[in-house]
Amino acid sequence: MESERSLSAGLLQLYREDEPECSELCQCSEGETLVCNTVCVERAPCQTEFAFYNHKAPAYQAYRGRCLCYSGRFICMRPSPESYNLPLGVFLFLGYSETDEALLKNHSNMTVQDAVGSLQEIMHHEVTNKTSCSLTLYNVTKENLIVMAKLSSEILRAHNKGKGHHSSLELLTKEKEECVAPLQDISEKINTHHPEFHSHLLLSIFKMAEVEVKVPSKSSGSPANPQPSWVLLLSGLVTSSLVLFFQHQLIKSPPVS
Repeated sequence: MESERSLSAGLLQLYREDEPECSELCQCSEGETLVCNTVCVERAPCQTEFAFYNHKAPAYQAYRGRCLCYSGRFICMRPSPESYNLPLGVFLFLGYSETDEALLKNHSNMTVQDAVGSLQEIMHHEVTNKTSCSLTLYNVTKENLIVMAKLSSEILRAHNKGKGHHSSLELLTKEKEECVAPLQDISEKINTHHPEFHSHLLLSIFKMAEVEVKVPSKSSGSPANPQPSWVLLLSGLVTSSLVLFFQHQLIKSPPVS
C-alpha cells in the first residue's frame, strides 16, 4: 500500500508500507511522462562508549535534549550549546538529517533552508488557530536549525496603532501569545512523526523539535513591590532603638541569686 503527497516543484513522494526506509520521488518530465527514482535510507545503528542504538531508536545527550539514532548519526533537538547564543524571543529548535537532505538535493535541488518556507506555509494554512507569526532562519549548524518566530509586520502595525512605542517585553509577550501554540503544534507533529510531516518531501527531513521562549531574567528587572527609602530608614531606626532599650534594661536588672 502506498501513501502520497503532492509537493512543490512538481514532485510527488510515494511510500510503501513494506519498505518504510524507501520512497519514490516522482515528477513529470517532458511529454507528461512520469519519471520516478527510488531512494532508501541505510538502517545503520549508532554507537557510543556506553551503549548501542538501533536505527530510529531514541536517545538523550546532555545539553542537546532528546535525540534519535538515524542512519548511523544522532539527531538531537538542539545543537551543541557553544554553537549558539539566543537573544530574547520565541524559537523553534529543529534537528534534521543530512542523509535525507543529500537524497533530496540529488533529485530536487532543494536543501534544508528551503524547508523553512514550508514550515511558514504550515503555520499559515494548516495549524489550528491560524497565526500571523512569521518565521526566520536564525542559526544553521550541522544537522540543526534554529528558527526565530516574529510578529508579522501587519500585526505589529495593528498592535502599535494608537498606542505609541512599546517595550521589548510587551512585544515579546505578544509574540508568545501569537507564536508559541502553533510552534508547539509543529514540534509535536515532528517528534511523533505525524503523516503530515513524514510524507512531506521537505519537512520529512526534520526528526526532532523543541520550542523555547527566551525571556528576561528576574534579576535584571526591578524588585517586586519596592519600598520607599524613608520606610527602610525608619524601620532601621526602630530596630536600633529596640535593641538599645533591651540592652539598657538588662544592665539595670539585679543579678539573679
